[in-house]
Formats: sequence, structure tokens, C-alpha cells
Amino acid sequence: MFRAQRPRTAELTPWQGEGPVNGVALLLPGGFIRSRRAPMKVAELGLRDLATELADRGRPHGLAVHLLRYRHGGWNGADADTAVDTRWALDELARRYPGTPVVLIGNSLGGRAAFWCAGHPSVVGVAGIAPWLPSGDPVDQLAGRRVLIVHGTGDHSSANAAQSLEYALRARQVVPGLARYEAPGANHYLLRESRDISALTTGFTLATLGAEPAPLTAGAVCTRLPARA
Repeated sequence: MFRAQRPRTAELTPWQGEGPVNGVALLLPGGFIRSRRAPMKVAELGLRDLATELADRGRPHGLAVHLLRYRHGGWNGADADTAVDTRWALDELARRYPGTPVVLIGNSLGGRAAFWCAGHPSVVGVAGIAPWLPSGDPVDQLAGRRVLIVHGTGDHSSANAAQSLEYALRARQVVPGLARYEAPGANHYLLRESRDISALTTGFTLATLGAEPAPLTAGAVCTRLPARA
């Protein structure tokens, strides 16, 4: 006799900390355009260093860092499973930390979910690291948020740099201060640039939450990725 398999559910990784939470960073890993399988752990590993830096630098400011584990490894067309799970996570964070602002940080597939869900009332900022932003994706939900996009100019994947540039130019009509940084020649995985991207994204997150001075050039769309100090 076969037992029916339980449907997978989305989950948030635990917050490693204590004390009052003044802000939340929600990390959204990458994945596939279509997949009903469980997400691959390697996608989480790509955000490990960023999560560590966010936790370390954010600890004095009451920053809670969570990573979302999706039900499925893919977006899956009109089902938009990654976005559905992200909205669930934002509602769950609002329940755990009432009234606390959230910065969404999405890599690749997770970048699309971050931008789709930016209109949630808890969200104050969105960062996309090599985000998948197909032509025609909406931008109006970004109004009133701070926005950062980082992409390698050598990224020719489905989540390519040309698409994120087109998206950024449209989004600037809604978010004049949008900042987009480029890593010259870098591919989709941005491995050699990971330390600089972690520093930039952490600075953006803390500045958006009012915990640190803003390190970014507002309105920069094709600026070279700054090196870590």
C-alpha cells in the first residue's frame, strides 16, 4: 500500500539572534524557469556569504536575516510558485514582527519574485543579484521603495543583463533613485565578485532600513560595481 506524499510547504530558515527586531532581510535564492522538484541546496549556498555578512553587520541594528525555502525549484509559468511562496513569507514575517520593515534580496529566479512582491506593505527595499526580469514584467509596485540591481555584463543566461537593464530603465520612471551596478565581463554566477556584491548589498540593506548612511549613487544605471573597501 502506497502512502500519499504530503505536499511540500514553503519555510523560513530560523533567525539566529535575540532581542528586538528592527528590520528584516529576506533572501530569495535562485532556481529554474520550470521545475516541480524540491529546490536545489546549491542555490542556498550561493547566498551563504551574503547572509553571514548581513547577520554580522546587522546584529547591532536589530536585523533579522531569513532565507526562504520554496515548495518547488521553479517559477512554473502562470502559477508563479516562487512569487506565491514569497508573498506567504512576507505575510509570515509581518505576523512574527508586526510593523517591521523588510528588504527583499533575490538572486536570479528569486530576483523576479522579489520585484514582483515589492508592493507588499512591509517591503521598503528590493535588491536583485543577477535577477531574472523578463521583458514586460511590471514596475509600478516599486513606487516608494529603494531599488538595487547588480548584474554581470557577460551574463547571457535566461536571466541576462540586457533584460535587467531594460527593466531598470523602465523602473526609473517609478523609482528615479534606482541604482544598477555592472560587473564587467562577469557571468551569471558572479563568483569572483561575490565579496564586493555582499558588501554592496549589505550596505544597501542597512541604509534602506536607516541603520547606516547610504553608500550608493542614486539614479546610476550603468555604473561599474565598486570594489570592497
